[in-house]
Amino acid sequence: DNVAHDLRTPLARMRGSAELALQNPADPAAAREALADTIEETERVLTMLRALMDISEAETGAMKLHREPVNLNDLLCGVVDLYEYVAEGKNIRLTVEVAPDLVALCDKVRLQQAVANLADNALKYSPEGTEVTLTARALAAGAVEIVVRDQGPGIPPEDLPRIWDRLYRGDKSRSQRGLGLGLSFVQAILHAHGGRAEVGSPPGAGSTFTLWLPAA
Repeated sequence: DNVAHDLRTPLARMRGSAELALQNPADPAAAREALADTIEETERVLTMLRALMDISEAETGAMKLHREPVNLNDLLCGVVDLYEYVAEGKNIRLTVEVAPDLVALCDKVRLQQAVANLADNALKYSPEGTEVTLTARALAAGAVEIVVRDQGPGIPPEDLPRIWDRLYRGDKSRSQRGLGLGLSFVQAILHAHGGRAEVGSPPGAGSTFTLWLPAA
């Protein structure tokens, strides 16, 4: 039911754009705009379907990981580079705190996707003039911890138990465009690595998402 509901909106927009283009066949500019809108909505649908497939693969143990030694300073700085302009646009300070030689044995692409999802959420819900920090540190016995911390409004207590569920979006997040798959995708990626994702979010004190990777 949730999937059908979330697919209905982009499909309705695609149909509306196509109908608009057909109503104005003599206006090439309108047709191009309608095609551009259709492509954008198509990409949203494909993104949702790819994420659902990835989550299912991870939860059933079928997600294939390419594990290799990954420098976490480089990985986190890569995420900051991706969101630098978004942070500047909201006047949010985006920083990295990690030892330059910290290495984890993981799938670099998948782990970067997980961290990027958390950074995207942190920037999306943080007010202007605040700070989002990405940190990593080595734990005992070779395990590694990655933390994404923001200074936003936090997560209501009633939403905390369900934020990892597929397609779940709390009332506050309904005002933000999204698929409701980001956090379930993050958890699935960590589970595929044999790790876990956790969150701490006292009311009004921001959110702290922690990714724990086991030792090699």
